Amino acid sequence: MNDSQPIYTQVMEIVENGIISGVWGEGELIISTTQISRLYNVNPTTAVKAISRLTDDGLLYKRPGIGMCVAEGAREKLLTRRKADFLGGALDGFLAEARTLNISTEHLIKLIKERGIHD
Repeated sequence: MNDSQPIYTQVMEIVENGIISGVWGEGELIISTTQISRLYNVNPTTAVKAISRLTDDGLLYKRPGIGMCVAEGAREKLLTRRKADFLGGALDGFLAEARTLNISTEHLIKLIKERGIHD
């Protein structure tokens, strides 16, 4: 965990990354809030808050007596949101800094290709 963002948002990101990467597929149980608090050494209330937010976002749903599961379409929803955030925020900042440093578009493209970004 780091100090750059609230712990519950970091926990949310860990779960989101698991959904995106396929650790947890649609309808599958995710790690419990007790397991989250132990594994990442966070307060159980923090783990509950993170999972509640993901449920409120429609990414998880509760199966009574069983646990929290990945909602249908959660991966696609996350990918869409993260791509929009990246293209609207991180990429704009990246390009602004490249302009400030007088890095050419051609040089940026070359670096991206060298580092394995796929077409």
